[in-house]
Amino acid sequence: MPEYKKIPILESARRCGLVLNQRTLRRSEIEASCPFCGDHGAGKYHLFLNTSTDQYHCILCNASGNSVTLYAKVKGLTNREAFLELDGDGSIYPMPRQPSSPYTEPQPRELAERDRVYSDMLSLLTLSERHREDLLRRGLSEERIERNRYRSMPETENGRRLLAGLLMGCGHDLHGIPGFRTRYNSWTLAGANGFLIPVRTKDGLIQGLKIRLDVENGGKYRWLSSRNMPNGTRSYSWVHVTGNTASKRAFITEGPLKGDIASFLDNDALFVCIGGVGSLHGLKETILDLGVTEVVEAMDMDQYTNPQARKAVLAMRRELNSIPDLKVSKYVWDPAYKGVDDFYQARAAAV
Repeated sequence: MPEYKKIPILESARRCGLVLNQRTLRRSEIEASCPFCGDHGAGKYHLFLNTSTDQYHCILCNASGNSVTLYAKVKGLTNREAFLELDGDGSIYPMPRQPSSPYTEPQPRELAERDRVYSDMLSLLTLSERHREDLLRRGLSEERIERNRYRSMPETENGRRLLAGLLMGCGHDLHGIPGFRTRYNSWTLAGANGFLIPVRTKDGLIQGLKIRLDVENGGKYRWLSSRNMPNGTRSYSWVHVTGNTASKRAFITEGPLKGDIASFLDNDALFVCIGGVGSLHGLKETILDLGVTEVVEAMDMDQYTNPQARKAVLAMRRELNSIPDLKVSKYVWDPAYKGVDDFYQARAAAV
């Protein structure tokens, strides 16, 4: 057995051809793409290389070891063979290449099953008075709040576990349902505190749920998702439809709650709501499925002051203009009101 010699972890990583996060090269712990789990996607860095201890650890797949075992595992060598190669003079540094991931991300269950689970879930939850008052201030009526089935997130871990247990007791399998995950071998609900907003198809089926956060954290809204959690499932940015689906004219805005409020204040006008200003997936298909002949842009007024928002609106307009025989126009209101819901609420109060 050769005499022990220190092999720097960074040297081993480079000889393995690992992709390193260049911004971390001066740190004592360097980030790299994991060659064992693929980091669940290109451009991810979940493998940590400790230059003080010459150890590595992936926070996703828990692969760990030292400089020699890293090289041995990547190259398919014994530890002895790996040491001899690393200790040799003929260092060869292959071109770093992003690892291909053997990981297949769990996908959400079929729409009908998501709707069944979420419908039963909402029937087991209540809406707090604080959240109810917030919705009333936004211009919704008590009757519409109940019809739309907004509900408050359970605020304790015990409450979330109980909810998951009750749903399983109703015969639901929580695998593939965004928002649900396992923790210490028990099913529970993920997500921040706030109230839930059902995101529906034109037929009223619940595709997913969005959370209006109690405490803003880089934004006011989050999809109910359990992505990258044990037995968790990602959410997609689904398109929400609200109002009179027989209408031949649809307004397009951003956010399901904004659409719900604007539709209610405009005599159940048809609103198609994208998940975010840049979330266009499914928009074209929804417009075609509704069979409308006219769409009216009702996006936030910050498009006139925010270049990124303006760019996203123009991309949306190109998407809409690609639909044959569809009339596209824009709704403009007093820019003192950012969103169409704010403007409608002010207009209703002035009457």
